[in-house]
Amino acid sequence: MTPITHIVAFKFKPNTSPEDKAGLYKAMMKLKDTCKKEDGKPYILSIKGGREQSKEKYHRGLQVVFVAEFASEEDLDYYVSHDKVHQAFVHRWALEGVVEEGLVLDFKEGWQDEEE
Repeated sequence: MTPITHIVAFKFKPNTSPEDKAGLYKAMMKLKDTCKKEDGKPYILSIKGGREQSKEKYHRGLQVVFVAEFASEEDLDYYVSHDKVHQAFVHRWALEGVVEEGLVLDFKEGWQDEEE
């Protein structure tokens, strides 16, 4: 199976404190170890992230970026749709928290023709 990469970028609400920015970062990084399937095993292969630093100015105001890798689309689907720890993260930090805007992109390495 080809791993799938999940990219998430956030723009903070105005006046978000440095402590809340650091809190979101720490909470996202912890998901690798705290998100688990029904068997109790972690399933996120890796997560890395940091402050956006592009000199190309195409960042559209997004301030922090994370890249997570999953072994399969099924694992990513579980993360997005069923994982209670991930859902709590989204609620705490994005829906009710410090995120003003977000961007999510998923891809598999290489080029695949679109399915018809």
